[in-house]
Amino acid sequence: MLREKFEQFLLVEKKYSNHTLQAYLKDLDQLNVFLLSHETNALFDPESVNKVSHRWLRLWMSELLENGLTARSVGRKISSVKSYFGFLQKSEIITNNPANRVKIPGFEKTIPSFLKESETEALFEMIEYPDTFEGVRDQCMLEILYGCGLRRSELIQLRLSDIDLFQMTIKVRGKGNKERLIPFGKKVKQAIHTYQQALITSGIETPDTFFMNINGKPVYPKLVYRVVGKYLGQICSLTKKSPHVLRHTFATHLLDHGADLNAIKELLGHSSLSSTQVYTHNSISKLKHVHKLAHPRAEH
Repeated sequence: MLREKFEQFLLVEKKYSNHTLQAYLKDLDQLNVFLLSHETNALFDPESVNKVSHRWLRLWMSELLENGLTARSVGRKISSVKSYFGFLQKSEIITNNPANRVKIPGFEKTIPSFLKESETEALFEMIEYPDTFEGVRDQCMLEILYGCGLRRSELIQLRLSDIDLFQMTIKVRGKGNKERLIPFGKKVKQAIHTYQQALITSGIETPDTFFMNINGKPVYPKLVYRVVGKYLGQICSLTKKSPHVLRHTFATHLLDHGADLNAIKELLGHSSLSSTQVYTHNSISKLKHVHKLAHPRAEH
């Protein structure tokens, strides 16, 4: 069936993670149910998929919006559909691509939450972390999340062999299993060294996974989320206190201090510059202040 072929395409050629792959397939399954419920052509049948028109795709999109789905969520589903029909066209299963005539609904990009520099200073200089294995590990996780801009999944997948203390770099496997090399500073280096000593002192054997529990098991997503929430709750009043806040903070502070947007894009592992440009909104107040101080006619 076409569904299985597309799944293999995402897995082998695109190298998408299982989470992303399942999200794509779920979107397509929902569209298929919609088409079948309207007694029209099935999405995964080589004969009938050629007859799926752009009108049916637009009708499905309209129904999703009417049912209360946000424009952002609908846009993500349409992206899955576009990817599927693009695959069919490339495989010469269809001749005309109906998804090309469907526009992704516009939506306002939300400005990411981030910490002020005074708050990050408080996070690492004012908080007293417990003098335990967990306390040392948690501080190291926070230092790497902020110091290197890692995603939560990237932090969990981090291996001992990915860290080069001499060159002061971390090798990260991001979305699509793409690798990138991220430099880190002295604070991160010290945190890593202290954590490695804690592993030895605690007698925890780690084959290669870097972040471990006291029982010798790798850390998991909910634990990382809980750790970040616990410490961010002590220094800021943000509603959202997720690991991604530290990634946003990493990018925002780099931009505030003059880093090139393309360099930030590479460090974050973004596939396109448009994903990185959202951070320019966070710095607009600073830009206005600079303009007001520096431009001869700013006050006139």
